[in-house]
Amino acid sequence: MDYEHWYISLKNNFGLQPNIKGWFEELNTKFNLIEVSFFADFSHKSLSDEIRRIRLYSNKIIDTRNPYGVKKDFTDFILLDNIYQKALSSDDIKVFILFSGDGHFSSVTSFLKNFYHKEVVIYGIRDSFSKSLQETASYSVTLPTEQDIHGSFYRLIFEYLKESPSPNFNDAITNVMKKSRGATKQQITASLKKLIESDYISERTLNVRSRGVMPKKQLNLFVDWDKVQKSGIIEG
Repeated sequence: MDYEHWYISLKNNFGLQPNIKGWFEELNTKFNLIEVSFFADFSHKSLSDEIRRIRLYSNKIIDTRNPYGVKKDFTDFILLDNIYQKALSSDDIKVFILFSGDGHFSSVTSFLKNFYHKEVVIYGIRDSFSKSLQETASYSVTLPTEQDIHGSFYRLIFEYLKESPSPNFNDAITNVMKKSRGATKQQITASLKKLIESDYISERTLNVRSRGVMPKKQLNLFVDWDKVQKSGIIEG
């Protein structure tokens, strides 16, 4: 697991945080996991804060920071070395799962498939995932999923609805767009419409009164917070 690829690409491309829990749950439905190792230069503040989250799922955390303080990324070299060592020392392993979008891993993927006859599954982040690496793998999985993307929008939509005294559809879209790097208006609109179609949110017309001004009709958003909490659609 090249955690730098997962964390940085997901944050820069989609404004999201890695869903470690969801990834492990998916893998456990398909494979008998023996070991999962996380590689990253954890000297970076944002990544060092992730160690606490990773430890809930694995204690195999390899810090790839350069001990001499030189600004050179050693993560790929250390990860490659570990893959080759594992392949040579663990003949009983049938499947290797690599999480990285770097095309430099195409050679080791080909080596594992063609010389050691292993199945190699590659996970990578959309828009930061080498095409050659995908083609070399036994099969590849691109993240985030549509469910991951909608989930992040749901959280921001509900945050807006909690804070706004008079929430409405257009303001909700605008507010979430400001907080979601790389997200399109169409994506956020689709998420809000899903919440309305599922009856988590409803639209009602209110008569809004202002002093000295005739009442005007305004379409506002209302949340069924009990249903939201019971559904677990958002954390907490």
